Amino acid sequence: MLVFAGGGCTSDDTQLHDSAPACQLPFLGDKTKPVELQLTARDSLGKSTVLRDGSDLSILFPPQGGRVIFLGVRAKNLDPCTVRLNGAIRDLSTRQVRIDNRTINLVPHADGFGTSVDSDISTFSNVPVCPNQWASADIFDRPYQIEVTVVDKDGRSATQKLTITPRCNESGREDECHCICKGGYILGSHCDPYVPPPDAGAPDADASSDATDGG
Repeated sequence: MLVFAGGGCTSDDTQLHDSAPACQLPFLGDKTKPVELQLTARDSLGKSTVLRDGSDLSILFPPQGGRVIFLGVRAKNLDPCTVRLNGAIRDLSTRQVRIDNRTINLVPHADGFGTSVDSDISTFSNVPVCPNQWASADIFDRPYQIEVTVVDKDGRSATQKLTITPRCNESGREDECHCICKGGYILGSHCDPYVPPPDAGAPDADASSDATDGG
């Protein structure tokens, strides 16, 4: 498990947010059971979806600029008030990470889980990923590992790791995202329209012709 605050952190982009409003919500679930945790992410339409290994994850433009991934949670068997939410993304090649830590209140639902709130990005871990001056290659269209930890005020905690694929899929912002999130990006560089790489799987015209001769 990552150490998100203190000298053990490998990222210089640690962000701390301790602005959860006053909360008097009841305990979620069963105090005798371990914390149940599911990871979620806010997508390009502003909706959160549950993440699984291999899921796509939107790279989004936040109010603070740059690009982030919004990592949220569904959790139960914990106190929903002043939950410590720690989110990270890791380059699988270099093990470099970018992280965001904050304190949130989970909103309870009828199924017993408390969640981050789609309409409030402060209830998601806003993990900074671009401009890309940290990863070994493009941020988009290749696998990265995410890690999320929740800790309630009494120390109940859970951590989950998943491998996901970030995508530049926010409407109207794709080209800039591809530019500032590409491998080797230099801060302040001009962003030209994105040209996707050629399809390596496309059939070769000559080979196709040869394959049909001689019949």
